[in-house]
Amino acid sequence: MSGIFGFTYQTDTTRLSEQTLGGLEYWNRSYGREAGDTALWGASGIGCHIEHFSDRFPYGGPLLYFEDSVAVIDALLFNREELEQQLGLEDRISDEELLLKLIREQGFDALAGVNGDFAGAIFDRKTNSWTLFRDHLGVRPLYVYHDSRLFAFSTDIRGLTAIPGADLKLHELRFYTDVIGFNSLSLQDTEFLSIRCALPGAVTRVTPRTDGFSLEESPYWRIRSKKIRLAVDADYTRRMKELITDS
Repeated sequence: MSGIFGFTYQTDTTRLSEQTLGGLEYWNRSYGREAGDTALWGASGIGCHIEHFSDRFPYGGPLLYFEDSVAVIDALLFNREELEQQLGLEDRISDEELLLKLIREQGFDALAGVNGDFAGAIFDRKTNSWTLFRDHLGVRPLYVYHDSRLFAFSTDIRGLTAIPGADLKLHELRFYTDVIGFNSLSLQDTEFLSIRCALPGAVTRVTPRTDGFSLEESPYWRIRSKKIRLAVDADYTRRMKELITDS
């Protein structure tokens, strides 16, 4: 698993941006020591540390640049051949680039057909907006923090707690339910009120506004959205064993 991270402040404070980027990189570095890179543009920064670095990066490095945008992606795809045929690819590229190419050519709804686990973010440098996406079940972690002055995300939650001046009020109800052994089954709550998990199976669009940041979550997949109809009960048992074995 690789570490990805990024942020945008409402105002351009160079020293604060450098400190924030440094803290995020420090806590995500252990996720991938083979290759890493960061970039800083005034009030915004982005970075990643790659667990396995492919020698075939047509974009030139761990940060995936295209047009006026840059992406960081952490992915492991199990249906590569199917996706390559779908996109008409002949040259082998990394899982991260393959996922980005799928999104660029077919849109985020195409993620519903991906068999794998992944998390990623795309930063539009013209609008200072972010688009985050996460796999169907949330296998790859992706934590999100935002308040009136800052939006940030990180594979490691400690990268967000290291942000200078971050609001780290504890989520008391979450602690209480953990202590009494009750599982709230929340997909997004963490131990901190201002830090949440990006919604699995969804795309989160983050837009800066005068009073903070607007976050809009759009699911690309919902559980039970595809129903399987088989002839008899024995077929359901057999199919379930196949799925468990494959997973």
